[in-house]
Amino acid sequence: MALYPVPAPGYNGINQNLFPFDVVTKVFKEWVQITPLYNLIGNEPTRPIVRKQLSRGEGLQYRMGKLQALDYKNPVLNFDQRRGNAQQQQVDYDAVNVDFKSFLVQIKGYDILNYGTPIDLPPYARQQLVEAFSRCLNYDLFNAMTSTVYPALTRGSALTGNVAGNYPSYDRVVFRIAAGTLVTRANYQANGTFPTLVNGMQASAATTPAGSGLSARHLETLKQYAERGNAADIGVNTENALRPAYIKSKAGWPMNKYIYLAHPQTLTSLFADPLFANSTFNRGTVIDSDNTPQTLNGADYVGEYRGIAIYSCRDLYQYAITSQDGTKQAAWNIFMGAGALSIGWAEEPQIGMENDLVERIQLYFGHEFRGQKMLQFKSLYASQAGAVVGSNTVVEQGILHSFVSF
Repeated sequence: MALYPVPAPGYNGINQNLFPFDVVTKVFKEWVQITPLYNLIGNEPTRPIVRKQLSRGEGLQYRMGKLQALDYKNPVLNFDQRRGNAQQQQVDYDAVNVDFKSFLVQIKGYDILNYGTPIDLPPYARQQLVEAFSRCLNYDLFNAMTSTVYPALTRGSALTGNVAGNYPSYDRVVFRIAAGTLVTRANYQANGTFPTLVNGMQASAATTPAGSGLSARHLETLKQYAERGNAADIGVNTENALRPAYIKSKAGWPMNKYIYLAHPQTLTSLFADPLFANSTFNRGTVIDSDNTPQTLNGADYVGEYRGIAIYSCRDLYQYAITSQDGTKQAAWNIFMGAGALSIGWAEEPQIGMENDLVERIQLYFGHEFRGQKMLQFKSLYASQAGAVVGSNTVVEQGILHSFVSF
């Protein structure tokens, strides 16, 4: 039997309210770890997340341009040199809106609290604001790659199916069904709801790398899509290829590096894939201790496979999609190259405090002026004769959407 709470009328005739208790001044703070996407931000167009610094008078929207490459397959030959044979440069654009964001923390009657409790709130307010802005940045970036752009994927029957723009372009999606084959373009664009499409995946308990789970084959398919620019059912480079997030050199040849953000539960299937396991942590020989995938230290950075840096990304838990029949779960993973997103700051987070001496209120605040967007440009395939009806008119600049079951 616990002594507290003290029962009435108390012990030994002493009133129950006369039994004091102590309050520990130290408090536990909620802990949430986020994926460090900030490390992917840079000013160069070759960075995964391209930063734009806004100045006064530039407006509340900025636009990113994309210059198409010249047609290298049809040069002007020999005596055909004349003005009418010149090519016209083509420049497309995408627009990014900027919003003013604030977080406010109010502490009322701070002087009364100083006498009434040993818990001291003001020192925690600034730290909470910094955490809030960091988490909000990650939340906005992930939303910009997923649910904000394609809400129909998670809402299911609340919206119609694949009317152009409701789903990502088929050429920017790798989606395997239970048989281990890719969903066909016709079935993907058949105007069914996305959770109905997820019905074709393996159930959670039956997910395998040979089926609809994450596998080395799935990663290889993503890399092929990035290099081709589109799915394999149409011509090579029908869409623009994804520029690698980073390019290194080995023996004079380029090593193209990409980034893969994985729902943590999908890694179980990847580790069970014999091809992945035998070529990485089962091989017994360490090629590069920083890049070779291994399962011992539990790091969020899993390792590198075929030039793809794999990260376990807990932020993706909230974007899982349940099938229409309720028996399957699809993870929404992200394969990223260069120029995937643009983020514009007119004003980075500014944190301050206002003290109201009349009402005895301390107001801690933070303001930020920021916009972000997954960059999308005009689809080359959708404008061609013979394009499948319902094809997206725009495609992602540097992102492939990877759907696997778990």
